[in-house]
Order: sequence, then structure tokens, then C-alpha cells
Amino acid sequence: MKISPLQKECRRCGTCCLKGGPALHPEDLPLLQYNFLHREDLITIRQGEPLLPLAGKNPQPAPTEIIKIKGSGADWTCIFFTRENTSCRIYDRRPLECSLLQCWNTVNLEKVAGKNLLNLYDIIDLHDPARPFIEEHKVQCPLDTLGNLLGKATRGNDHRAAMLQLTKLVNTDLLIRSQAHDELQFSLDLELFYFGRPLFLILKQFGMEVLEEHGNLILQVSSPLVHWR
Repeated sequence: MKISPLQKECRRCGTCCLKGGPALHPEDLPLLQYNFLHREDLITIRQGEPLLPLAGKNPQPAPTEIIKIKGSGADWTCIFFTRENTSCRIYDRRPLECSLLQCWNTVNLEKVAGKNLLNLYDIIDLHDPARPFIEEHKVQCPLDTLGNLLGKATRGNDHRAAMLQLTKLVNTDLLIRSQAHDELQFSLDLELFYFGRPLFLILKQFGMEVLEEHGNLILQVSSPLVHWR
């Protein structure tokens, strides 16, 4: 989107909302505490997960855990954006990043973007029944080596070992989610908050498909693997 140097106010084009909901900061906690936002409205971006930066077109590994307002349907368009009249359904209670965003001057947003972000443990308490599953998931399914494994899966003698490691991560990720759901019976919306996107969906955007074979999940390359770092 080309911004006129003379622009000084929002034109309600909706471009910023179409690019995704904001990440949350400690200043946004009252929105959750007073139920202006709900956990079902959020998605967790896990540390190491590929993420499109504020400026740039190439995904980069998320340097830390991020809690964002989730997207609508299959894309990242903010769930509170109304296309019919290009408006925000929570404008009067919008999060910090939305209140700072001016597309014609992003200086104030850049000062906070990616800094002092909320994580899951800022929102759920010590006695939340999902916490043990979340802690196990963080230990058993880390994404900090995802870029390295994807790189090895495309070249060299480590190809088979990398694919086996990725397959193990996919199966473990789904197993913990299944165990948590069986015990707690939460919705898909809460699953995305507690655990983020399933790993097989993350891998799909990089050219890998998950197949079921004799009751086991296996990975195969369905298209040329995409490098993301």
C-alpha cells in the first residue's frame, strides 16, 4: 500500500487488519481480565515458529512466545475486522498495538513491536488444568530447532534423520493435544490458545504433507521445500 506523505489520518482501508491481529502486551491484560477479550479470541505463536516480521516479506523464527488476536478462517485477517464497512468491532477496547498503529507513521508502533510481550503464563494461573499439558508440550515439542531440521531435510546425508525427527515431533505434538482434549474437553479455539497451530500445519506451508500409514503419521515432501531462514 502506497502512503501519501500528506496523509495524517486513518482512511479505514482495512489493510492493517487484513495483515493480522496484534500481539498482546502487559497493557492489554485488563482487556482479558474484564472479558473484553477472551482466550478463544487468541492464538499462541510459539518461540521458533515462522512469523512474518513487521517490515519484510520473508518469515523469520519468532524470537519469543507471542500471544496474538487470531485470524479469521484460513487467513490471518483479524477476527474483529468487519469487511462490509471496514470497521473494528472492539475499536473502543482495542489492544495497545492497534491504538499506536498509524500506517502513515509507524514510529510509535515500532517502539513496542516485538518487545515486552505477553506469554501464556502471563494469562493462565498456576492452577489452570491445562498448564501441565502446556508445560509438557513446551518440553517435548520445541520449535527452536525447526529451521535447522527443515534445512537438513532438504540436503545432505542428514535428510533421513531430519525427517524422522520431524515426524516424531508431529506425532508427539498431536498426542499431547489429544490427551489434553480428552481430559479437559476444550474447543478448537482454546487449543490454538493453549498450544498454537499444530506442527503438521506449520510444516505444510513449507512443502510437507502428513499421511497416515498403518495407524502412524508419516511425513512426505509434497512440493519443493521452502527455505525460511
